[in-house]
Amino acid sequence: MGGSPHNETRMLRLATLLLVLLVSPGIARAHHSVAGFFDPANQVEIEGIVQKVSWRNPHTVFLIDVAGEPGDVTTWTVESGALGVLRSRGLAREFVQPGDHVRILGDASLRSRPELFARNMLLGNGKEVMLTAGSKPYFSQDSQKGMLEAEFDQSVIDAAIENADGIFRVWTTNIELRPIPGVGFLRGPHPLTEAAKATRAEYDASDEALLGCTGWSMPRIMSNPLPMQFVREDDRIVLRFEENDSVRVIHMDTDLANGPDELATFGYSVGHWEGKTLVVVTTNVQPERLDNAGTPFSADMRLLEHFTASEGGQRLEYRLRIEDRATFTEVIEVGRHWDWRPEIQVAAYECHKDQQLPQ
Repeated sequence: MGGSPHNETRMLRLATLLLVLLVSPGIARAHHSVAGFFDPANQVEIEGIVQKVSWRNPHTVFLIDVAGEPGDVTTWTVESGALGVLRSRGLAREFVQPGDHVRILGDASLRSRPELFARNMLLGNGKEVMLTAGSKPYFSQDSQKGMLEAEFDQSVIDAAIENADGIFRVWTTNIELRPIPGVGFLRGPHPLTEAAKATRAEYDASDEALLGCTGWSMPRIMSNPLPMQFVREDDRIVLRFEENDSVRVIHMDTDLANGPDELATFGYSVGHWEGKTLVVVTTNVQPERLDNAGTPFSADMRLLEHFTASEGGQRLEYRLRIEDRATFTEVIEVGRHWDWRPEIQVAAYECHKDQQLPQ
């Protein structure tokens, strides 16, 4: 690879970034959103020795020792995607260990610190790993080694196929595409009221409140890229999300008039069947943000959802209607879909807790 224009460009970008960052040491804090912290338009590459690995959500964290001038080593903090992203690629195992030599491509810090949001990693054995949703092959373009092989549990696949029933299975987002389908489906642009425009204009993506384990409210939880599962429970349907170990309840034996008065993160949801389509109405959602651009919503928001599994159950179509006169000047209708991959399960999220992955 040495001597190619592609490689020379990589090293020039790396050298430029090192010159700036070596004089500004710092340690990044794991956070729920990378917006306001890393620049996806400025991707750089680093190379060094793995000092420590924390397999955890919301972001896996690697500490990488990068050599500069002779005798000068800078420890870079490298964040990456959630563990669910690795599992969906068949990488639910510890593929890198302290002491390993690696190369990493990622989004540069917006805070002039030695930190990256990693997209791709080249392992010491020459295999490439795509670390985040929406990543594309990078190092393997110049190598014959290719990607690290996926590994899935056949018993999980067999059980999923045997137990699948309409919408009652695990659904997942196709993270191989960029932009990732569904993740930004709430952003619009939508026609906002003047009050909503003002609130959104004041939003700061690097607000300290975003750092750490931030729970998502409805309807934003429906845009997260990690697996979810519909489960029957007596007179209700439970929707289990890997994201933050969240659980949403859909009541099938009552109506909105019998719901509670207090507001809740996911509101109060009542469902019914129209043929094979699950129709859900949700009210009483605690106001938060509609998306990662800071769009607000009010306590008067009303949501209407339609979930329809395709024939054969390979795809789940989703339609969402949002009524909120305090936020939007007209009714909003958006949609997305999920795919069924029987090898995928809803795993424990356990935010910020280091997890032992299979060897």
